[in-house]
Order: sequence, then C-alpha cells, then structure tokens
Amino acid sequence: MAGLGDTAVKEAADRVRSAILNCGFSYPRGRITVNLSPAWIHKKGSHYDFSIAAGLLAAEGIIKGEAIAKKAFIGELGLDGRILAVRGILPMVSALSSKAEEIYLAEENCREAWLAADGTGLKICPVKNLSEAVEVLNGTKKKICFELQSGEEPLTVDVPNFSEVKGHWAAKEAIVTAVAGGHGLLMCGPPGTGKSMLARRIPGILPPMTKKETLETAMVYSLLGRLDETRSFLSERPFRQIDKQASRAAILGGGVQPLPGEVSLAHNGILFMDEFLEFSRSQIELLRLPIEEGRVTIHRRGNNYVFPSRFTLVAATNPCKCGYWGDPDKACSCTQTEIEKYRGRLSGPIADRIDMFLEINRVDYGALTGTASESTEEMAERVLRAREIQEKRFCGRRLSLNAQMQESDLKEFCELGRKETAFMKKIYEKQHLSPRRYHKILKTARTIADVRGSNEIEVSHLSAALGYTNF
Repeated sequence: MAGLGDTAVKEAADRVRSAILNCGFSYPRGRITVNLSPAWIHKKGSHYDFSIAAGLLAAEGIIKGEAIAKKAFIGELGLDGRILAVRGILPMVSALSSKAEEIYLAEENCREAWLAADGTGLKICPVKNLSEAVEVLNGTKKKICFELQSGEEPLTVDVPNFSEVKGHWAAKEAIVTAVAGGHGLLMCGPPGTGKSMLARRIPGILPPMTKKETLETAMVYSLLGRLDETRSFLSERPFRQIDKQASRAAILGGGVQPLPGEVSLAHNGILFMDEFLEFSRSQIELLRLPIEEGRVTIHRRGNNYVFPSRFTLVAATNPCKCGYWGDPDKACSCTQTEIEKYRGRLSGPIADRIDMFLEINRVDYGALTGTASESTEEMAERVLRAREIQEKRFCGRRLSLNAQMQESDLKEFCELGRKETAFMKKIYEKQHLSPRRYHKILKTARTIADVRGSNEIEVSHLSAALGYTNF
C-alpha cells in the first residue's frame, strides 16, 4: 500500500483479501501494489476498502473493465465481504458529483449520500456485499438506485414557546433583531432573570436553512459521524452550547487527523455560551477568528484543514462574580477590583465582535401576571420577513446577513438621510464613538429597519441600535 496511509489504510490489504476470498472470487497471485495518489496527502480511514477491491476484481476480469468506468466505490469491507457504512460520506459524495456518474456504497450511507447527490444527476447505488456489487456491475442483477421517498419528512425538534415568557418585551425584540441580522448578542443580568430561558427558545424562531446551507452544515456533522437517518434531513439550524470545561480542540476542532469543533457544528446556526464570563479569557479569545473570518483553519503535517464556522453568538452572563452588581433588590458582595477583573474577561477585540449587549432585569408583577405575550410563531414570522429582505438586498454578493457587512457595504446599504446624519454626528462627537462601534450601530439599525418593514434607516432605528452598544 503506497501513498502515506495510516494503520487503517495499511490493514485494508488483509480486509480486502479476506473479503474477496470469502465471496468465492479468486485473488491475484504475486505481489500487488496499490498506489493511493496523490502521495503527499496523508490518507486515513477504511473507506478505501471497497474501491481497492473493485480495482482488483476488475484486474482479475471478474468485473468487466468498462463496468467500473465513471463509477466510485466507498465503504469499509467486512471479512465476509459485506459493505459497511463509513463516516464523512457526504463531503466525499459532494466532491465526486462532477467526476462520477454512479456511486456504490453501503445501504446505511444512502440517505446521507443522497443529500449531496440530489439534483446533480449522480446515482446512488446501495449494495450489501461484494458479490452483489459484481452482479450489478456485470448486469446479471438489476441495479437499484436510491431515491428519498416523498412521504419521508424531516424530524422536527420541540422547543419551548416564547408565549410562555411573561414580560421581557425588550429582550424579545432584541432577540428578533439579533437572529434576523445575524448579530452577536450578549445578555447580562442577575441570576434568575430569565437569560438562559430566553436563549433556549431561540431555535424556534430560526428560519429554515436553504439547500446550500443544509449541505454545508450536514458536511460538518458527516465528518464526525453524527448524521443519523433523520439529522441529515433536518432543515432546522443548529443550536450548540459550549461547556465551560471545553478544551481548545473541542471549541475550534483538532486532533491528529483534524475534525471540526463546536464553532463549526454551529455553522449557519447559533452558538450559545451560558455564564459567558465564567469561561476563561483564553477560551473566550478562541472565538475571535471564527467570528471574524467565518472559518477555522488547522495546520497538520504541512496541510491546511479548513472548517466553516459562520454562526451567530448568543451569550448570557451575570454582571459580576456574585451576580448582583447593579441589582436594586440585593446588594453586591464583590469589591470594585473583583468586578473589574470579572468583566475584564471580555476583551476589547471580542466585545467589538459582539454587535448587541442587552441588560435583562426582573419582570415586574404586572407583566408576570399578564396574559399577552408574543409567541414563537409570531417572532419567527418577523425574522423570516427580515431575512427575505436581506436575501434580495445581497443577492449575488459574498454576504447574506446585515451583520456580515464591511465598511464598503455600509456606504451602499446604510445610507442616512439628513436628519439621521445629523443625529449620528451628534452622538459620534458626544460619546466619542470608535469607528468600529459606529459601524456596529449602522449594521444593527439596518436590521431594526428591516424587522420593522422600513426601507430607510430612521432616527428611531439608530437610537434603538445605540442602546444595544453599552456593556
């Protein structure tokens, strides 16, 4: 076995030989060299087994030579010749969609493969074992191509409804804005004020993913072997929560053969960090590049592994170590030094990458006992309308959400009228805004205008956006 293969690749020789012989076929005599090209790329995994066996069977004349033209074979071989499912099938099939006409693989991998092949003309052909593969390729057995049944619907995930949340109208409005425009959101307030409760209802208002987004996200899960029979067809965006004990590799990805981490598992969805400032500063700093670039690059053995990580950060935190700084009902027991040290875990560069800061306070009695409360369905409808506006605005461009706009985009899409310009000039000079904070206000105001159905950014939108910039 030539071509920088790992242990699993080198062991393929034994698996392939046993599988071919146990299916009753003859095995080539003499020394056999299998070259895995290009030689400079490290190969890992057992998914090469099936293709190696198909090549040997064709070389022996057991499979007609022309029968394997423009066909791909993916799968691990059992010693009895069975074709076994493997991880990462989706990105492999996606890469082969322009190079092969048919792909032969294990039945368990068909649904996942279909997600990548749908609409490309690529045929997905499940086979149980080598014997069946030979019969199908030689035309002695009818070829069956996999098609997803029209009656099969994606599994939906139950999420608590926002209608159960009494009060918190300002918080709900901020959440709609953050989700609609893809803006990072940090909620700050004393314990028991509902920060986590609000965050865990966010999945219910996320808009469905497009086919392109579904494929991108599913590829990440496929690499980790986490695409089961239903997950690969879910249109719901991911909602991932990072544990405070998470390592660098768990957050960003890593390993000898790099695999994606939580920031990539949240791609096209939400990354939630509860008790945000309880994370170490080094953990929080790991988010800088994924937020800025929308991807994670890991270097191993001279190779670069790039995983997507375009997510919306939602975080919740107490204002200080004891949790009661600024609470009108309970005195804070922290010293000023302790408060500054605690809040100092949020560095300037990370704060600059979070567009919205929201103070969460206790709900008063009137709101708690009231009945009127906006539902998840109503909030989701507003988010969807704002997303549709952005889709038209950025059609054919490299960005899709207001939060992704750069300075050059702001000049085109956030043009202010005379009154609005005068307002921002006054605020800029009075509060000594940094250019980055000024741009954050414009991006958030653009989303607020979209949510409210306004074509133009008005003073009320700018004023609301300004209120989200203080931490």
